[in-house]
Amino acid sequence: MSRERIIVEIETLDQAEKVEETIKTGYCELIAENLLAWIAAEEDINDSYNKLSLKFADRAELRGVMEKLAEESKNNVNCLQRILDSIEELRAQRDQRLNVIQELLPKAVQKGT
Repeated sequence: MSRERIIVEIETLDQAEKVEETIKTGYCELIAENLLAWIAAEEDINDSYNKLSLKFADRAELRGVMEKLAEESKNNVNCLQRILDSIEELRAQRDQRLNVIQELLPKAVQKGT
């Protein structure tokens, strides 16, 4: 399967630094921010369905449906948190890569590369 390149070929450490920073801010941080918002929404949904289930205390079928929906939102929160943890791990790796490149930059300038 062939695809067009998303980034140009990295030929200098300056380009590498810029690409790594772009991936960090344009992907890792943006995805983490969206996941946090989604988690908050699922937590609110869970809370709402739990409250609705109490309103249907005398109607077992409706209460059961609300409890099931609340549980699904709770499971979504757990799943999204695992994804967020993975994204945070990727962001930490990106930070390490940036640090390595930034440490190399002065050495590359001294040698004229």
